[in-house]
Amino acid sequence: MLRSRHRPLAAATAALAVAATLAACSDKDAGTDKVTITVMGQPAATNKAALALFQQQVAEFEAANPTIDVVGSDVPWDAKTFAARLAGGNAPAVIRVPLTEPPSLIERKQVADITAEASKLASFAELNPRVMDFLVRDKAVYGLPEKSYAFGLVYNRELFTKAGLDPDHPPTTWDEVRTAAKQISEKTGKTGFGEISTNNSGGWHLTGYTYTNGGTMIKQGADGKYVASFNDEPTRKVLQWWKQVRWQDDSLGDNMLGKQEDLLAQFTAGNVGMWVSAPPDLYPNYVAAGGDPAKYGAAAMPQGGANATLAGATVLMVSAKASAAQRAAAVKWIEFRALRPNYDPDVAAKYAKASAADGLPVGVPVLPIFSQERYQKVQTAISAYVNVPVKNFASYVDSLNRFTYVPEPAVSSQEIYAALDPLVQKVLTDKNADINALLSDAEKRVNTILTQAQR
Repeated sequence: MLRSRHRPLAAATAALAVAATLAACSDKDAGTDKVTITVMGQPAATNKAALALFQQQVAEFEAANPTIDVVGSDVPWDAKTFAARLAGGNAPAVIRVPLTEPPSLIERKQVADITAEASKLASFAELNPRVMDFLVRDKAVYGLPEKSYAFGLVYNRELFTKAGLDPDHPPTTWDEVRTAAKQISEKTGKTGFGEISTNNSGGWHLTGYTYTNGGTMIKQGADGKYVASFNDEPTRKVLQWWKQVRWQDDSLGDNMLGKQEDLLAQFTAGNVGMWVSAPPDLYPNYVAAGGDPAKYGAAAMPQGGANATLAGATVLMVSAKASAAQRAAAVKWIEFRALRPNYDPDVAAKYAKASAADGLPVGVPVLPIFSQERYQKVQTAISAYVNVPVKNFASYVDSLNRFTYVPEPAVSSQEIYAALDPLVQKVLTDKNADINALLSDAEKRVNTILTQAQR
């Protein structure tokens, strides 16, 4: 189960029905005048097919809701810049954030309580409590999920074959990954295992790898405050593994100081054998960049004994500065674009048909944001339009039913990742890096971050 410090969705359900009833008489607050909402999540102009679909959805939504105008934004979430925008009331009405962000946004009262609006949605009761747990506080709902993910191993099936490896049986442990990476590098001349360590990605990966060894990044003390907990054997094993693959095996290539977009480009070009990411999220970008679907492999997250993987999600929240009319319109938009295609089989089939016609991926296996029963209904509905090599995701899909999902750190996750990036970079670029000293130094930095965040 995904573990969290927040109250579960079930604890809030009884209160939501009451809240919806009380709110029903306040619909007139939104009025009948035209309302405009700016929404994050618009695809970049370079992704023409996805942008066209988004624009089609906006047109359909506005036709069904003639008093609402939707303005799309393709600006991605950045915790540093958006903190100021939210405080100043300059952020979009609908903000699109990773699952690490809701706790702090709720704590700072920068996002709106959307209990009354959300509880009216027909799909609300079937939302995955593993995700909703992070969006409910004190029986109030502050966001809705767009998609969820779990870490896994992405690999190039063609390079596996060239290296004498079986692409239908990818490695399942870190020892096996190391062996396979060395074999790929030696027999193909390509990077056996790709790594990233900037823009918070080093700390992100260190966290995910630590989870597979049974470790944690932060823990609550007796006083309820969080402190760093990674200066121990599970994290030390990750750093030692990196040193071995980098300095003994020479399987990490020449550039480990990039970000995810850099590594995706190299992977798409066929220059990287394996790396860790969220396979379902990565696949559309891989295809859009010209990657061959047949070469794309998705496997279970390699394990160090814990049978666990980092899980997260992209969630949609409403700015606290939004008016009542904008708040109501925002939830209608979220329901229209993010929830219906994952809940209503007819809507799912409609968009699947359109996406397939435009060459967009259809049928990528995901971690469901609704119940498993609802997910299966939707999968059946879109089966005629699936254009993804689903069998290449078999190992990854199997792991979703076996592994424990461990969330990202509940406090200051992005700040923690940023503080850990230098540690990861040092290990990857300095053959003589002192792991124990680096861990102790990073522990101090993270504890300072946590102390400041919990004052």
